[in-house]
Amino acid sequence: MIKMKNFGFILIMLLAMASCQTNSTSYSVSGNIEGLDSGTIYLVKAVNGEAVVEDSSAVNAGNFSFEGEAPIPEMFYLRLNESDYFTQFFLENGDINVAAKKDSLSMAKVSGSPANDLLNEYLAELSSVNDQLLALQQEYTQAAASGDNSEVERIQIEYQVASEDMVKFVKNFVTENNSSVVAPFLTLSVLVDQLDYNELEPLVANFSPELDVTLYMQELKSVIEEQAATAIGAIAPDFTQNDPDGNPITLSSLRGKYVLIDFWAAWCQPCRQENPNVVANYNKFKDKGFDVIGVSLDQDKDSWLAAIKEDNLTWNHVSDLQYWNNAVARQYGVNSIPHSILLDKEGRIIAKNLRGDALGGKLAELMP
Repeated sequence: MIKMKNFGFILIMLLAMASCQTNSTSYSVSGNIEGLDSGTIYLVKAVNGEAVVEDSSAVNAGNFSFEGEAPIPEMFYLRLNESDYFTQFFLENGDINVAAKKDSLSMAKVSGSPANDLLNEYLAELSSVNDQLLALQQEYTQAAASGDNSEVERIQIEYQVASEDMVKFVKNFVTENNSSVVAPFLTLSVLVDQLDYNELEPLVANFSPELDVTLYMQELKSVIEEQAATAIGAIAPDFTQNDPDGNPITLSSLRGKYVLIDFWAAWCQPCRQENPNVVANYNKFKDKGFDVIGVSLDQDKDSWLAAIKEDNLTWNHVSDLQYWNNAVARQYGVNSIPHSILLDKEGRIIAKNLRGDALGGKLAELMP
């Protein structure tokens, strides 16, 4: 919850898409910018994080066009003159139309190919849920800043429900359209951070084999391979990181106990709210073979140490003080906190994100 998925940015990003399925062997991009007499439109592609201009077109009475061949659908951007990026879309063979207004370039509309039309349908249906999520994010920020914990908790619950509804919608959408490049693109853009391996792998396996040539399927397969290493049933990847005194602690040194890997941070309010529950369960089960290792995503050591003391967290703690770039968090694919992983005595992952009564219930089942 603390690193909320900003579906607003995704909504802005998904202005247009294209499909792998077309009988044309070339593309034609025809556009008009109402209110613009002249200028230059650039067709830009991102290559290793750098903007590379692939083509340009002079604007004549608002009109511009591009023609060429696109063997594989890929994301391209349109830029007016030297700096005004105003839309992005997947370039594919076929006819693509762009309509925009000079005074509202960000509202440009792309249509004309099956996937463009499909994405327009998707965005229209998504809009109301997305607006709700953005509003809740703003409310959360205000409530957290004011210290209103009860309001923060209410917003968290509402946000979680709305997020789950959105995930269900996107999963259904990509399942129903699993032969279009829209499916892997949306999965990569929206679902990767929402689904674990056991949900993501079968979803992607159901996509049409024709999509394997796309960049998005290749990236998804890499993600799935990484997720497999931390899936339920896998042996947790070993790691070593320093405790507050600079002493290295290795995860595998805790073998023989049930171990909770707890990803948290002093600045994470939901983490701090969950800490009393973890403390209670630690005190209840530590003599039965339960242990905790806290992996902090803090940057400031003093804040980290103060939170450990204030919350009475008497178990092992490690951190490299690298915030979201914490090496262990990256190794485990952690993109939101609190995040926890429960291991059995052999170091095998048996559960994830058990909070509140769920944690105590599982531990009681394991250590009656």
